[in-house]
Amino acid sequence: MESRNPIFRANRLKLGVMAFNCSHGSTVTTAPEAWPMTWSDNVALAQMADRAGFEALLPVGRWKGYGGPSNFNNRTFESFTWAAGIGALTKQIAVLSTIHAPLVHPVMAAKQAATIDHITQGRFVLNLVCGWFRNEFEMFGVEWREHDVRYEYAAEWLDVCRRLWFEKTPFEFQGIYFQGKELWSEPKPIQGADLPVMNAGSSDIGQRFSAQNCDMNFVMLRQRDEANDQEQIAKLKRLSNAAGRESRCWIHGYAVVRSTQEEAEAALNRYVIEYGDEEAVSNMLSIFGMESGTLAPDVMDAFKFHFKAGHGGYPLVGTPKKVVDDMVRLSEMGVDGILLSWLDYLGECKQWVEEVLPLMEAAGLRSPASSHHS
Repeated sequence: MESRNPIFRANRLKLGVMAFNCSHGSTVTTAPEAWPMTWSDNVALAQMADRAGFEALLPVGRWKGYGGPSNFNNRTFESFTWAAGIGALTKQIAVLSTIHAPLVHPVMAAKQAATIDHITQGRFVLNLVCGWFRNEFEMFGVEWREHDVRYEYAAEWLDVCRRLWFEKTPFEFQGIYFQGKELWSEPKPIQGADLPVMNAGSSDIGQRFSAQNCDMNFVMLRQRDEANDQEQIAKLKRLSNAAGRESRCWIHGYAVVRSTQEEAEAALNRYVIEYGDEEAVSNMLSIFGMESGTLAPDVMDAFKFHFKAGHGGYPLVGTPKKVVDDMVRLSEMGVDGILLSWLDYLGECKQWVEEVLPLMEAAGLRSPASSHHS
């Protein structure tokens, strides 16, 4: 598995791009450069990251927007069909789909995942979400379960998927949430039952679920201080090791890179403070805080800025050198990969490839992209 899927490549700090299947990407702003989200732009960005040797492309699973003037994430491409299309048009990068377990039956999900794994020749990764956006669940008319029960449900859901990816003969399944006769799926994924799974569980039970069942945890660092962030990562890795697994920790980083620190901060403040969508971010945080168990009430206000800037991500703001210094520190804290977002994805990803990647290589965070291409 590790030799095949690029998400496990040997680079000390792996890179991906996230949320570009959604309007506005990760920026909750009405700034005119905000991501308009077209298919041609999705393909151009995916291929740019692919050529540059990035490891991952992560779509968000979103079904409706958050209101406000921006109606953030209102236009979205569905993530499995998106991954099939993007996977067929890229060569070496891992392609993820984000799935809300209660909205898709595991027999269907197992088949979809296997199909994309064949399209990509073993580059597929499943990003499993247990569900937190209540407004979306009401669209589907599915049962809304209590926070802790969602993880029990997801564990059983994943068990069904993995058995479908592994079992050589049809089997019966009699669980709490799923019952089925003669369960079967063929072809198996190229990666088999080892097809990698990412999860962003951040509450105590979410972290345990992720450590026991998944290969990667997509961590939202609390950003109170460096020691706190480091312990958050260390705890996840301890839980994973105790469960006999090796979980990698990825984070989301929103990037604003300019030739001086002052220019970078001015550009950030412009789209966050001048153009930030207070209504949409308030809607988002009220849903997110109440339902996900990720953020305590006392940090909510401080996180409003981070949510407008990049959906609660980690700030990578400044000159190329300063941003690389920040990433060296994150790597030393135990971060294995960063999923990036920008205000202007195409323009700023190109700048990242030209100005930041060479410094990452010089700092020992990455090897040159040419070494990844077969």
